Amino acid sequence: MQLTQYTTLYRIGKPFKTGAVIVDLENKDFQQNDTIPYFQVEEKDNKINFIYNMSKEDVVYGLGETLGALNKRGKIYRFYNTDDPEHTPEKMSLYGSHPFMILDGKSTFGLFIDYPSEIIFDIGFTDKDILKITVPSKDFDLYIFDSDEKLSIIKEYFNLTGKPYIPPKWAFGFQQSRWSYFSEEEVRNVAKKFRETGIPCDVIYTDIDYMDSYKVFTINKEKFPNYEGMVKDLKEIGIKVIPILDPGVKIEKGYEMYEEGKDKGFFCVDENGNDFVAAVWPGATHFPNFLNSEVRRWWGKKYKLFTDMGIKGFWNDMNEPSIFYTPKGLDNLFELLKDLEENKENAGIEVFLARETLLNIANNPEDYRSFFHKLDDGSLINHDKVHNLYGFNMTKATADELKELNPNERYLLLSRSSYPGLHRIASIWMGDNKSWWEHMLVNIRMLQSLNMMGFFYTGADIGGFGADSSAELVIRWMELGAFTPFYRNHTALNTRPQEPWQFDEESLNIMRDIVRLRYAFIPYTYSEYMNSVKESVPFVKPLSFVFEGDRVKDIEDQYMYGDSLMVAPVHEQNKKGRYVHLPDVKWLNWTACKYGERNMKVYEPGDYYIQAYLNEIPLFIKENSLIVLSEPMNYVGEKDITELTVIGLVSDHAIYNYYDDDGTTYNFTKGEFGNLKIDITKVGKDFKIDVKPYDPANILKIKKIHFEIYDSDGSVIKKDMTL
Repeated sequence: MQLTQYTTLYRIGKPFKTGAVIVDLENKDFQQNDTIPYFQVEEKDNKINFIYNMSKEDVVYGLGETLGALNKRGKIYRFYNTDDPEHTPEKMSLYGSHPFMILDGKSTFGLFIDYPSEIIFDIGFTDKDILKITVPSKDFDLYIFDSDEKLSIIKEYFNLTGKPYIPPKWAFGFQQSRWSYFSEEEVRNVAKKFRETGIPCDVIYTDIDYMDSYKVFTINKEKFPNYEGMVKDLKEIGIKVIPILDPGVKIEKGYEMYEEGKDKGFFCVDENGNDFVAAVWPGATHFPNFLNSEVRRWWGKKYKLFTDMGIKGFWNDMNEPSIFYTPKGLDNLFELLKDLEENKENAGIEVFLARETLLNIANNPEDYRSFFHKLDDGSLINHDKVHNLYGFNMTKATADELKELNPNERYLLLSRSSYPGLHRIASIWMGDNKSWWEHMLVNIRMLQSLNMMGFFYTGADIGGFGADSSAELVIRWMELGAFTPFYRNHTALNTRPQEPWQFDEESLNIMRDIVRLRYAFIPYTYSEYMNSVKESVPFVKPLSFVFEGDRVKDIEDQYMYGDSLMVAPVHEQNKKGRYVHLPDVKWLNWTACKYGERNMKVYEPGDYYIQAYLNEIPLFIKENSLIVLSEPMNYVGEKDITELTVIGLVSDHAIYNYYDDDGTTYNFTKGEFGNLKIDITKVGKDFKIDVKPYDPANILKIKKIHFEIYDSDGSVIKKDMTL
């Protein structure tokens, strides 16, 4: 990959090699009193501050998995990977750190800081017009992307850090999860229910309770007596099983992972050289030292337990790493409680202190400064200095071994924790959201920001993970999720079940229609996803990345899904519609969620109230653009796609490049893919249609195309073409 002349690397000190970038650039060593474009540089208290005076019109995009608006102004963001299930607006950190931003305004440029520990972005919070970035180190790489085109900056960032990960095609199907399905029987019944109700489904997850006492790479034989048989039986009906895996290894004599890791010195150590102890789900655990390549190979080979069963996907969780407590933290709490008991008749502030100590016992910063990694060269490095790389390297261990075991087979791989570069090998979901309407808006905004980071294949837990969800909220979220790449319903222990059949019959019918609509759109979704990866353009884009003007910069709850479709989900309670901004061109509106039922209407640019009842989602096809659909299936690949439906609004000329491949291998990199160039030209009151196939590997099975082409006055011409 070639980087253009507008990317400059400023190297400060001697940075740790994170693995984020895949291109070595000549660097400009930063010396005291040197200048960096756009920024005033300030060195203070062993920290370096980069200060930029923002103008009124400046908009700040990017920063990936962060809470708040799409425009990042007005908030402080702390990049230090954190397991925090309470995603309330004031939170500065989540599970991933993505210190890449684009400033768009009076000047336009991009910035990426490759540093694996804490970075603070204060974007107009302390001072509303000041952007201040603080790095508490003098060893890091800073990249400046000096271009006035936002999409060019993102393309350059992908050239630097790598193209986005490509999952198998079945990963675009509907997925069902819960913490937890507690037995093999329960998982089988969920699968059976999907097929009985006619709701398409491709994946069911098993959360932590499939394990024996929460020990990683074990199976509870009492609750899951035939896990392998379950995997094979569900495969027969088109459903894949994906297990969760956590990094903490239970301290237990006789447990293979513990004994091997201890004997080989594969765990992180404390300041005295002893294996570091922290508690997670199974109790006291050790953390594998994933920054060491030998440890990664050891860990990765353990996945063979599951790949031998035919499992094609994995879910790496708790890998910030999450710490429930350490022995030292627990001792401090017990000491406070002891003092409280001894002085209970006069206890006042002591109760408050004990409560605060309990609240702060998990993921305590002092604990992250208390252990070390042994690197390949034998040197030790404090975990705090490389904290944000832990989940990245755990997931690298998984990805490397999956490629070794099945070198030409794609896998579905999710990680909760992330760092730049992880988007090359896996993806992330948005973590422990809540069943709150407000978190639908978080979902929409974060989806756009994560796509800028290269995490194209992402989404949030449909219906919300924590708290109880209403039927209305699940339905509206299902509509939103139908137009995100990762589409999974997931909810937490002790919350209301939210599988589609857990509500009333009307809700079940609506949800079935929504999921079927999702499957009808898979030809478009997959084609646009693959084309986006090829072109290094975000699959999901804010309107302001496509259209000009200040008005679109204010629109954060609508987005482009591929190049042809704009999605405007209803994300407020009890609403029967919403206001929508339609920029620059004419738009063809389609609201029905039931495949085959659509009331189409052409709109001029402007602002409109669009009616959308509970069974409707506002979708808009851009003028001179096309979408492709197929008949829904029970699961992706159930049968060949032999017929396509092409819908578009053509006032002049539209071209659509429909892409497909085998959906499971990397043979597309060798030219084994199919392409249909669909070319439609308006001629008087009719349309001239030309379809040119490119299919040297005999990928496409399409025999007939149904065309439904709308003119700008709303009139429609329907034609069929046999190939």
